[in-house]
Amino acid sequence: MKKYIISIALLIIVLFATTSNPSKADYVSFVKEEISDEGGKFLGIISGPFIDTFTTKKNFGLFSLYETKFEEDEEKLLAIGLFNNFIWISTPESSPKK
Repeated sequence: MKKYIISIALLIIVLFATTSNPSKADYVSFVKEEISDEGGKFLGIISGPFIDTFTTKKNFGLFSLYETKFEEDEEKLLAIGLFNNFIWISTPESSPKK
């Protein structure tokens, strides 16, 4: 009986994760909001098209990996999208200096 309950619970979690995997537009809005909080509303507004252009999304079904890189040798933003939320993996502030 425990096996069935655990299996059903895992199935529900997997289904919820796949249906709540955030889109690239959600990520762009999230980063714009972060930039607005850090650098002001105007900077957040004008950054949207740049973020969208320089961001790639890798969809793994249960979650997505978002990478924003403006230049080849420049540091990048890296985040995981999971359950309609974003978790920063790497930001320029958190990366060690070269």
